[in-house]
Amino acid sequence: MLAPDPDKKAAREPAGQPLRIHQIRDGLTTNRLGKKIHYFIELDSTNAHARRLAEQGAQAGEVVIAESQTDGRGRLGRPWVSPPHVNLYLSVILRPKLPPVDAPQITLMAAVALADASATFIPVVPEIKWPNDILAEGRKLAGILTESACHAEAIDFVILGIGVNINYPVESMPDAIRKRATSMISLAGGSVSRESVARRLIQDLDRCYGELEETGFQTLAPRWEARFGLRGKKVRVEMTDRIVIGTARGIDRDGALILQDGRGELQRVVAGDVVPVGD
Repeated sequence: MLAPDPDKKAAREPAGQPLRIHQIRDGLTTNRLGKKIHYFIELDSTNAHARRLAEQGAQAGEVVIAESQTDGRGRLGRPWVSPPHVNLYLSVILRPKLPPVDAPQITLMAAVALADASATFIPVVPEIKWPNDILAEGRKLAGILTESACHAEAIDFVILGIGVNINYPVESMPDAIRKRATSMISLAGGSVSRESVARRLIQDLDRCYGELEETGFQTLAPRWEARFGLRGKKVRVEMTDRIVIGTARGIDRDGALILQDGRGELQRVVAGDVVPVGD
């Protein structure tokens, strides 16, 4: 008989309460991440504060968590709606032993860990939307924002920021995001312990980050590909200077999206917004 999952067992708890950080710390059994957790009622953004700490010499693996953000940011500078006491806003300071060219693999690694952690708390299979979103039933459940400081031949640090919609009912979300976002409470039909989500996420990040550093992204790539919901589907990629339409085929070693255009030629897309054609 399988032992009960402690995170699932603790998943139903009242929403709207401050995080009990000791419950996150006390339950961690990690090798690299979470030995020190900085907790705040409010920040401009957890990524911004983590960057300040990193620039001051903070150790790899330190975690920043805030109840709310006044300037939460998503990819491409978009705002991340950050109401207090319902979601998880978390950033981790990493000092990876990777060449700068492999820095995008941090986002791919984090997507695997975030999808794995999310799957514990919802009754549907989460999918990865390249490059940095986790979807459930086609709607955004969580997002990743990585920011790095690099020298010519080395990465000084990477700030790995993650936002997860947990106890934020879809009907309470602003009109601008309601149709394309979801949350664990809406999917699970009841409130979810934010401490359990945070603890499980840090554990899974620790495991996946260890694999990335020790054996490279090739060990994580099959799990990323297995969660990639747009494989084989026609998509539109909106870039800063052009729009490309084609069929998503997967990712390259460096994290670039492989797209097959109408002529059958493969193209590498390094940055852009991916939208399924027809959405």
